[in-house]
Amino acid sequence: MTTKEDYFRQRNASLKNENRIVAAKREIDTIKFILKEFFNFEISSGMKVLDLGSGDKFLKDEFEDRGIKYKDYDINDINFDIDKFNDNENEFDLVVSLAVLEHLENPNFFLSECKRVLKNDSCLYLSTPNWKYSKNTFWNDPTHVKPYTEASLKNILLSEGFRDVEILPNLRCKPRWWYEGRFRFFKAYYLLPFKGNAKFVPNFLKGKSSGLFAIGKKTNK
Repeated sequence: MTTKEDYFRQRNASLKNENRIVAAKREIDTIKFILKEFFNFEISSGMKVLDLGSGDKFLKDEFEDRGIKYKDYDINDINFDIDKFNDNENEFDLVVSLAVLEHLENPNFFLSECKRVLKNDSCLYLSTPNWKYSKNTFWNDPTHVKPYTEASLKNILLSEGFRDVEILPNLRCKPRWWYEGRFRFFKAYYLLPFKGNAKFVPNFLKGKSSGLFAIGKKTNK
């Protein structure tokens, strides 16, 4: 077992102490909201989603309960830096990749594979730390290899042919205005004093974010 595999095995084991059912519902509700609000893209029953870096597969049951066909790869299944996905071109309606990109030496290859397996006019949805607000802690994770800023993340998606790219603060289940505007990342980090898993704190004070969501569309236009 490699250092990276051992690290993620321990991390996944630690997640058993969290309420993963609630976390999954919150994550997928956020994905649906952002795709609808910013891309007019509806996730609906019968669609196919590919979850890359699935960890403990906490999204699986929630997606399937909503009638969505789920497939995943994690570090034990595939080397995202060099291995092609065992899927056909134009197979998935949505590719989700949470907290994977910062671990990759070859992110361009990974993104090209994401684009290959997406159907036309479908979306890639990923998250990664925001270097501007995480630089003091980013290297605490020994498996991190590449940080991203708002600009660099947008540019790498554009370079791989994604269109209509949006970079947003990785807030969960917040009203649209939190995700908009010149100061959206500042708001997400400084105006919310507590993280989303804080106990005994009102929801309107929770959700502090030091990360990024990136959404890009595969289109032949």
